[in-house]
Amino acid sequence: MDVGLEKMSLTRNTTLASLTTTAARLTAGMSLQQVTDIANQNDAESAASWTESLFLFRDGRLVEDAWLRAAKAGDHATANALAWAARVWAEPRIARVVEETLADLDGHFNPAGFSTEVVERSFHALDVVATARKGASTLLNQAAAVPLFVPQKHGPTIVGASKFLPTAQFVPSVIEFLVERIRGQVSRAVAERGDPTELALLWKANRWFGLTKEEFRAAARPRVGVPASTRTVVPPHLRLLHEEAQRRKQVVLQGAPGTGKTYVALQYIDWATGGRRDGSNLSTILTELPATERSPEAVAREVIRRGLSAVWDIAQFHPSYGYEDFVRTLAPVPSANGVNFRAEHRVLSLLSAVATELTQLDSTCDAILIVDEVNRADIARVFGELLYALEYRDAPVRTPYAVEGDASMTIPSNLILLGTMNTADRSIALIDYALRRRFTFITLEPDATVIDSAGWVGTTDREAARRLFEATSTLFTVSDNNAALAIGHSYFLPSGSATTEQGSLALLARRFAYEVVPLLSEYAAEGLVDAAKLAAVLSTLGIDGVSGSQEAVEAELLAEFASANDSTNND
Repeated sequence: MDVGLEKMSLTRNTTLASLTTTAARLTAGMSLQQVTDIANQNDAESAASWTESLFLFRDGRLVEDAWLRAAKAGDHATANALAWAARVWAEPRIARVVEETLADLDGHFNPAGFSTEVVERSFHALDVVATARKGASTLLNQAAAVPLFVPQKHGPTIVGASKFLPTAQFVPSVIEFLVERIRGQVSRAVAERGDPTELALLWKANRWFGLTKEEFRAAARPRVGVPASTRTVVPPHLRLLHEEAQRRKQVVLQGAPGTGKTYVALQYIDWATGGRRDGSNLSTILTELPATERSPEAVAREVIRRGLSAVWDIAQFHPSYGYEDFVRTLAPVPSANGVNFRAEHRVLSLLSAVATELTQLDSTCDAILIVDEVNRADIARVFGELLYALEYRDAPVRTPYAVEGDASMTIPSNLILLGTMNTADRSIALIDYALRRRFTFITLEPDATVIDSAGWVGTTDREAARRLFEATSTLFTVSDNNAALAIGHSYFLPSGSATTEQGSLALLARRFAYEVVPLLSEYAAEGLVDAAKLAAVLSTLGIDGVSGSQEAVEAELLAEFASANDSTNND
């Protein structure tokens, strides 16, 4: 929606500091001449051409608005932001450039737009020729003075933005300012109709400050504290994990497939966060913050505001995973001159920085990073110099990349690394000994009691699952040197939404046919399980070998379940 009175000069070089100083000295009821006289005392250029456009007058007298109140209160940050809003509001051509060149369609600031040359071209497109260069320089210098961004310069000329700064804190005052301007200069009826936030968005005010509409709406809502997370007593099955996490800071849950390693890790997260797993996730917190406020400092403040007892995230290693995926990297950033590269945090560096900030803010919140499949990556390649930092917590270590000018990185004492490791994965080497020395290893074994206590529909399906588990377990023994390959209990737990025993048995048969038997067949093909022994075990379950189709295995197993059930009923 169009704004402005079209009386502003694009080349006005009035600084925001002088505007704020002027605003602080003004009093409601002053005449235009009185305001102009005060403005002239604070500015080297004549103020006669812009005072009426920038300040709010009604019937020739000054009206006090949010801008003046902020300046009088000594809130220079908000006053500068509202001076910027007044500048954009007062001149439609400036508004067009800010909304369409400095911001993208989503509302975020566009790095490629923050260049004197690019802004100059935008003014040319609006038929501004003679003053386009100076107008572009003036506009960007005022944006930098708010400050909305940290400029990159070639001499005195701004050629790009190296960083955008937080602006969400200004939103409530910006809304108040706009409603007052609309009421005073456009239409009182419009200003008093509808939600003030949506009214500000109608004027695209979110783009003036580099925010999406949703970020703008979120910033407009009162940010009240929430009740602190409350942890219960550590459950018995998590006690050892918790004790070692507090003592050693680095723990790996190891075991055969299906022993519930990741499940136990997430149970620990549930306990540590007081049942607030989703709201405590670092990735979730980041997405709920404005793009310009996704810094360790802002995240730490948000964690404290939410009353969280832990903040956590998860990374899954794989053979191609590296340092640049896990610690720090150089990320491409578009600019007016093409693409620049900027050092950025990855999950370990970011969570470490958040944990450090929490400590400095006297928070007792834990930071927890789950590293799933920790042995599937090249450990030396992933951790690099940080193997030292794992052992010597709170000691800074120099990294190849300087984030925000700091090349050092610290893994603080309040950061817990919780890894999971599949002991049956023979496609990779054993875990790096240098890393092994720095972790406590807790082994999770296949556990039939988990099957017994699961939520089965009845007793028949429970007993069938227990029988499959026990039969399969006989294939993995210490004497056969393959106990580490044992099939865990999670393969034999209820799945799906079965409401009848027959349905539950059908799902159990399908899982065994399509998940367990192929794994056992692969073990036999690699010589890790005796093929004759496997055939004998399957025969006891009514399955005629492993060479048949999976559909046949499923059908044979269902027939065996029916036969066993009939025998039980006849008895």
